[in-house]
Amino acid sequence: MYPTAVFKEGGYRYIPSVFQYSGGVAAEPGFQLEQVRFKSLLPIEDAFSCIEEHLNKIGRPLTAFAHCELRSPMQFDDQGFIAFNKKYVSTLERWGIYQAESQGGSFINPVARTNVCPEYFGLTEVGMYSFTYTIPANIGSLPSFVISGGGDARSGPEPYRERIIAYGDTSDTGLKLKMAFVANEMQQRLVSLGFHWDDVTSAQAYSVHNIGGLVEEVFAKQKRMHCGVNWYFARPPVAGLDFEMDLRGSVRQIFI
Repeated sequence: MYPTAVFKEGGYRYIPSVFQYSGGVAAEPGFQLEQVRFKSLLPIEDAFSCIEEHLNKIGRPLTAFAHCELRSPMQFDDQGFIAFNKKYVSTLERWGIYQAESQGGSFINPVARTNVCPEYFGLTEVGMYSFTYTIPANIGSLPSFVISGGGDARSGPEPYRERIIAYGDTSDTGLKLKMAFVANEMQQRLVSLGFHWDDVTSAQAYSVHNIGGLVEEVFAKQKRMHCGVNWYFARPPVAGLDFEMDLRGSVRQIFI
């Protein structure tokens, strides 16, 4: 299990992770998560403006922002990914969410995230697909959570190439190793936030490789497929990664 922390200003708890995102979020008692799905993909700066307007309209603080789904035109190299993320967190810092490293301290970023690269659809810049925030819970609301996108690489400071599971192997054997690694990571994050696979109401898989024949072994037989799996034909955000997944549980959804 991973340690968790509470972001009191947002009304949710989270799994501390890397500087650009947390491992996942769950609404604290008295709150629930609500997701807005954009009808059309918005450039990220326009999306941030839309989020500010939406949260102000419904009377929620910017600190209620808890998660977003991004779509990128192509995979980043390691340095390109770092550069993008530094720009991304600058908005969260302005909103009073992200806290950069200080002397004797460490960064804080409670916001969960998925960022993937659709193989088609002709993206020319990073855009936002959806965003999630906390609202006061209705009577009888189920506990809600979002697990960040997790790819087929171990955590650590080394370059991605050194951490990727079965690097370059997209055979059934290699893909099964990658998928099993990601599924186990999803399970650890679920348990850390106080949930299990039967609490998942939406599971997303991201890959351009033929994962269909492996779903039974990795997910169904392991009782990790109660709600099915939504397969997006997309690549994880960093070159060399081949499989990514994220999860949601009892998150309300609206479209704008």
